[in-house]
Amino acid sequence: MKTIDENILRQMILEVLHIERKNLRSKAKTDQRMAEELEKIITDYARRI
Repeated sequence: MKTIDENILRQMILEVLHIERKNLRSKAKTDQRMAEELEKIITDYARRI
């Protein structure tokens, strides 16, 4: 089983927090769209490992 590099995990967390903050300010994305965006980020990072 692969272990998650702490640096990759931190980068992913920062990216997720960034888009959440951006969305809270603009309210541009619905909950469904935000969930899809988060899923995309997580799968992109999972492929890097």
